[in-house]
Amino acid sequence: MIQDRAPDRRRWQQYVGAAAGAQSGAYPQSPGPSSPAEVLSRPARAFSWTAGGLSSVSKRIQLSSGARQYPEPPRITDLRLVPAAAAAWIAAALVTRVDAGAALWAGILLAVLAAGWGGVLVLAKRLRRTAVLVVVCSAVGAMVCLPASGTLAAQTAGPVADAISSGAHITAVLVATGDAGEAAPSKFGGETRWVLDARLVEGTGKGVRFEAGTPVVVIGPGAWSAVKIGDHINSAGKLVATGPGERADALFIASTRPRITATEGAAASLTGLRMKFLGVAAAVGTPDDGLMPGMVIGDETPLDKSLQEKMRITGLTHLTAVSGANCTYVLAFVFIAARTLRLPRAVAAGAGIVALVGFVLLVRPEPSVLRAAVMGSIGVLAILTGRGRLSLTLLLLSITVLLTTDPWLHGEFGFILSVTATAALVLFGPWLAYRLSRWMPQRIAQLIAVPVAAQVFCSPVLVLLQPELPLYSVPANIAAAPVVPFVTILGMAAVLLVGLFAPLSAPFALAAGWGAAWVAWIARFFADAPAASIPWQGGIMGAVLTSLLSLAVVAGVVWAPKLAKVFTMVLRGSRLPSLAWISSGCVLGLAASLLLAPLVAPPQQSWVAAACDVGQGDGFVVQTAAGEAMVIDTGADPDGMDICLDRLAVTTVPLLVITHQHLDHYGGTEGVFRDRTVGQLLYSSTEPALPPEVGEPAREHGIEPLRLTAGAEGSIGAVSWTSLWPPPDTRALSENDASAVLKVDVRVKDNRTVSILFTGDIEEQSAADLLRTNPQLSVAGVDILKVSHHGARNGGLGIIESTDPSLAMISVGHDNDYGHPHADIVGSLDANGVPTVRTDLLGTFTISLEGNALEVRSLG
Repeated sequence: MIQDRAPDRRRWQQYVGAAAGAQSGAYPQSPGPSSPAEVLSRPARAFSWTAGGLSSVSKRIQLSSGARQYPEPPRITDLRLVPAAAAAWIAAALVTRVDAGAALWAGILLAVLAAGWGGVLVLAKRLRRTAVLVVVCSAVGAMVCLPASGTLAAQTAGPVADAISSGAHITAVLVATGDAGEAAPSKFGGETRWVLDARLVEGTGKGVRFEAGTPVVVIGPGAWSAVKIGDHINSAGKLVATGPGERADALFIASTRPRITATEGAAASLTGLRMKFLGVAAAVGTPDDGLMPGMVIGDETPLDKSLQEKMRITGLTHLTAVSGANCTYVLAFVFIAARTLRLPRAVAAGAGIVALVGFVLLVRPEPSVLRAAVMGSIGVLAILTGRGRLSLTLLLLSITVLLTTDPWLHGEFGFILSVTATAALVLFGPWLAYRLSRWMPQRIAQLIAVPVAAQVFCSPVLVLLQPELPLYSVPANIAAAPVVPFVTILGMAAVLLVGLFAPLSAPFALAAGWGAAWVAWIARFFADAPAASIPWQGGIMGAVLTSLLSLAVVAGVVWAPKLAKVFTMVLRGSRLPSLAWISSGCVLGLAASLLLAPLVAPPQQSWVAAACDVGQGDGFVVQTAAGEAMVIDTGADPDGMDICLDRLAVTTVPLLVITHQHLDHYGGTEGVFRDRTVGQLLYSSTEPALPPEVGEPAREHGIEPLRLTAGAEGSIGAVSWTSLWPPPDTRALSENDASAVLKVDVRVKDNRTVSILFTGDIEEQSAADLLRTNPQLSVAGVDILKVSHHGARNGGLGIIESTDPSLAMISVGHDNDYGHPHADIVGSLDANGVPTVRTDLLGTFTISLEGNALEVRSLG
């Protein structure tokens, strides 16, 4: 059995149809950034700013406004904290994938190793360097493992672990640890779903009540939109285990409306302040399409969906999530204001920390926000020490501190992008500004170098989130950067004032809204430009290709003089000036990217199964190999079935199965034979002979139809199938109850198997007999269930409740006269937390395996 619901937000959003992203500073947390978050919006002096940290410009590299060139960057030689940061990252990756006991033993062993080598450090001077390295790495590893073991033990103590592993249905008491966020309409039925982080504190399953402290991700229908951080919720739903290394131990698929007990105290006051600010932001009427609240407090609720998509295309999505940049602006404003009042440096820094804490509480203390705040605090440490600019040592220290505090950050894309973007500013940004300043003024060189450096370093990570290259991300971020600090500060001023006297906040909200309107215009302008997004290879291969391109850019900038000598030798004797050669190279490189994009773009996704929109009837297809598929039922219309198979590029049908002799299941048989090779035809029926719609095409193609009963089995390519029903003697059965029931197992990538149960039109009593004679269905369950008889009530609930499917398919005609699917069937699927896909809502659709999730794509 595969795990159909992925644990992080990027994957569950795919699962429920959200746009991706993901990204993952946490995934719903942010459906992943689409560009180097936290750095692209920084001002010209960005090399002095960490990803979330404030620092002043180093006196060593300050130049007057009339300086002609940025100074050559100093060589980075202090790498002492590299082993510590690497040890923290490795330990975090390992400890979050084991149980509490293994984590505890790992921590103890590392602590003993650190202590032992500490003795060597004291006694053996010859081994001093080795001892220091071992002590530091072991101690950091122990600092990661030991606290994590306690956290893991607390999260999975008691019956909750069994409830998660068995996928139990429980009634639960939850405490929301974040606000509910909207996902895109579900691909399984078009309804909007909501997601939030929560902590499961109490549950009852199979008559057993238990207490817990387990982090979960809740997915629920529209009623969950009202949940705010701190609320207590009573609900019922299904627990689904997440994968190793995930922050949440389970998904909670809600099957009932939440009964909410609103939080009180300071949290309620902050929620009220946020709501008042949203009201003022909407009232000022600026044409920002709801962007300003996202830029100020990270609330994307009022953001226009079309603008959200355009910001993704142009690499501006990071501006709607609270990042280190927001923390930097708040710290900078408070620190500079305090210093202007001639307060001591330490007092000014302390005021900045207080402001930062208030800001974090206001925008919600979620992991991504806390991570940004820690980065900001470390930046203040740079100010207190008077070092001024961000160094590699400070970056490595921040990585070590954050992973020691929260090991689950190691796999979150938001954290990875934060690290890579900051590394770009430390390692590559100064060199890029230095080279550019030979051709342009220093300040312009700095302004351009910030987003370019971040884009170069972050692109290999970004293609893992979305396989495309945003062509205009750099100019879009350059154009938006100047207004971002002003929107943040003016917006925060409006938030503070709205709590004191709302009318005073309006001018600040108005000014911030116009700044956000400029960003919105930039997003639309560049998103509508030609070739705004270039398709690219996804996955590891895409990341490798992008890394090679990034390395080439970095080498070309850092070692420019040496490469220039080679270039000069090549051009010697040429009549064209160097600038012409450079311009030609740029044009050819851009043309190559556009022309080669289809070659490196991800291939058309292979599918596991498909449902053909044949109206009121059944027509299903299971892929056995490229261009080949097993067909189960054909609908009533040959043309409809033929068109569907053409769209699926099926040219060979090794096996055609007619589950029973009702026209809506066999009438389209002739369409399967059109310009295709059909290998075998199997059928089930109480009738002694086949109808002409089936028999004639079979005879014309020299195929002898064979009757199908329980016990028959076979395999075709990647597919194996077994007939579970009907029994050999069908004389006492109705035609519906004589339906062939097939269990089909499809081997997919990584040797995993997707199991599908096709049930024809079997009715309730025969379904009970089927389950009694095939107990393995209740034990092992299935991944995908074809709901019997188009979701009619007489199909019963037994198969749904016994097989515990991850996904249900219903083939049914739009506005049919039978009332299919019946409300009881739909209600049972919802109550059991089973997503349902229907041909009357999606048309023809395919089902594929994406990671650990089943993904549905509508073909219309």
